[in-house]
Amino acid sequence: MEFRGIKLMSVDQLGLSQIYLSAEKIKSVTEWFNPQNMDEFQPLPVHDFGNGALTLIDGHTRAYAAYKNGILILPVFYDNEDVVTNRIGQMQYKADIDWCKRFKLSHVKQLGNRILSKNAYQKLWMERCDRSYDLLTQTSHEERVQLQNLVPDLFLYGASEDLTVLFFENEAGNLFLYKENVLTSENESPE
Repeated sequence: MEFRGIKLMSVDQLGLSQIYLSAEKIKSVTEWFNPQNMDEFQPLPVHDFGNGALTLIDGHTRAYAAYKNGILILPVFYDNEDVVTNRIGQMQYKADIDWCKRFKLSHVKQLGNRILSKNAYQKLWMERCDRSYDLLTQTSHEERVQLQNLVPDLFLYGASEDLTVLFFENEAGNLFLYKENVLTSENESPE
């Protein structure tokens, strides 16, 4: 599905790689966004990860703001930057896509129910990405399977950089940490 230049796509065709939006970012975008003048709207980066859709790499907030304002056709460009195409980038974005599937998120409009405050966004999204990165870069696939089996009823999504703490979540998105063979709740849930 790779293409060159800028292409116009229906928001309905764009895959997601993010499970939360930041209320602060939405506020910032709505301050400059003018649905009457899409010339100011920079094209959104997309990539084909083999999941049957061109997936947003970035710009979920802008796509959401456009959708909320009735803009259903958005300009996109195919992102082939190394951070997306290298082995770690591919693994990370595929993990993000898996999270979206697990939470049944397939359309930018569904992110409207997953808007978080600045602190919650930092904790539930940014830290999740960091933890996932640490897990993916510090372990092999086989090691991740073994680690997942430590708590088979939950989903392993991340680790501390030194692998002394593992991070799991349940189907509702509640977070747990596993350290020294003890599983405890992080008392955070997406609300």
